[in-house]
Amino acid sequence: MNKSLIEKMLKPVFRLPLLRGLNDGGESAVDYDVIIVGSGGGGMAAGARLSLEGKRVLVIERNDKTGGYMTNFKEGDYFFEVSMHSLDGFNEGWFNREMFRKLGIFNRMKPIMMDPMYRALYPDETLEIPASVNKYIAMLKDKFPHEREGIDRFFKALDKIEIATECGMHFSNREYAVGLFKTVTLLGALATFGRYWKSTLTEILDEYVHDKKLISMITQLTGLLSDAPGKISGLVFAAALNQYHKGGYYYFTGDGEGGGSRAVIRALESVIKENGGEIVLNTLVTRIIVEDGEAKAVETEEGRKYSCRYVISNANAPQTVNKLVGRTYFPKKYLSKLDKMVPGLSCFVVYLGVDCDYRSYFPKGSHVILQNVSWDALESYKYIREGDVDRMPFAFLNFSCVDTVAPEGKNVLNITTVMPYDWNNGWHYDNKEKYEALKKETAMKLVKRAEKIIPGLSDHIEVMEVMTPKSLEAYSLNPRGAILGWDNTVDQSMLNRLPQETPVDNLYLAGAWTFPAGGQSTVLVSGLVAAEKILHRM
Repeated sequence: MNKSLIEKMLKPVFRLPLLRGLNDGGESAVDYDVIIVGSGGGGMAAGARLSLEGKRVLVIERNDKTGGYMTNFKEGDYFFEVSMHSLDGFNEGWFNREMFRKLGIFNRMKPIMMDPMYRALYPDETLEIPASVNKYIAMLKDKFPHEREGIDRFFKALDKIEIATECGMHFSNREYAVGLFKTVTLLGALATFGRYWKSTLTEILDEYVHDKKLISMITQLTGLLSDAPGKISGLVFAAALNQYHKGGYYYFTGDGEGGGSRAVIRALESVIKENGGEIVLNTLVTRIIVEDGEAKAVETEEGRKYSCRYVISNANAPQTVNKLVGRTYFPKKYLSKLDKMVPGLSCFVVYLGVDCDYRSYFPKGSHVILQNVSWDALESYKYIREGDVDRMPFAFLNFSCVDTVAPEGKNVLNITTVMPYDWNNGWHYDNKEKYEALKKETAMKLVKRAEKIIPGLSDHIEVMEVMTPKSLEAYSLNPRGAILGWDNTVDQSMLNRLPQETPVDNLYLAGAWTFPAGGQSTVLVSGLVAAEKILHRM
């Protein structure tokens, strides 16, 4: 039987990478099994999983360290966490705990559970929000007795959404998923899940509760999803609320280099290297080479080419399609969907190293304070979209409450708020002096607001670094400095997000721009999904 006929017979199943390698002299005919473009959480998770299975992996990163947004930096004596406030779903039996085991990093981490989750400051009240879902429900019912029935019904709906989500997340354990699928409980869960498939958070809440203050409390965590309750997918929010209040609210301590997200990335880095994988830094991939409809190699800015059997792009989806591969390789339907999708909001962060110990100002057992100027969630997001620095809500964190990131007696603080990319003529980014002045002015306004929580804070600042939507875009290349990939609207969430597979054979996506969503634990899931799909094909 001739080779071309064998290829035609096997192509629908094997896509030929192994066959071609063997016919050309074995697997050494290609440089790597998988090349991963970009070392964000999705890319690193995929690399770890594939390396553990003995695959030859190369991760190529344009920056001088791995991690993308999942990183930290050091200024003077202070370690600053760039993005992680906490990681959800790490309780025993929850998916993220299982995922860390599959990635080979479970025993490399030092998790600490935080309770309360955060302190919420409102114009006339201060609330400590418990991590335990039962205590949280009890607190809501105690404060809003006239909404007790609606609160119970809402959280029962969340229980059903959790079951349906759990079945979908256990893609790697088919027996578990099939067993769960056969239960009567799941049928009701799927019915609830399907009922709210196209619902915003506001539309779901309207069925259960009506008190404005109660709604504000429940929707406080929409800041994690970077948009208003009336825009974001209700199912995405429900999954996040379940993951945090039922799955656990954790932080990972460091080992002398700062913890948080960097601790996760360092662990993944170790797994890749210990299992024969390679990581190349300070190297920009400029092209993913496609031949005969298959991704076969990548080319770097220096003109070096590396061949492979599969490519995973952890670069943002628009860059991958439009620049690295080229639109001519994608069908019109795929391009049409991509072009209609909208990036989510960006953020503004002030990093502070201070010469005082302010831990007593923060909740015991946690490190997060959420500042609100209104009980009206719609009003709060109006301030965000207008860039009203004097009234927009913000998160105030003290990482010294949970990790050794500063010398004794000193603290690392962080002020974070969601911010528009186009604010003030695009931050005056085309004029360096105006841009720097606007950065500093905005940062000091937020510091002054934080002084209502910690009087005299500005007198004790030793180090201040500021991150804007423009600096996020420059660092990550994410369009508009998006922090969660696509906006978490109904039309862009869950299965409406881009899948890991692409129309280009052997090319996969990972990261915030693909299934299941943006966010640190979910981008790790996206990389694991991409790796599992490749392993299944191999």
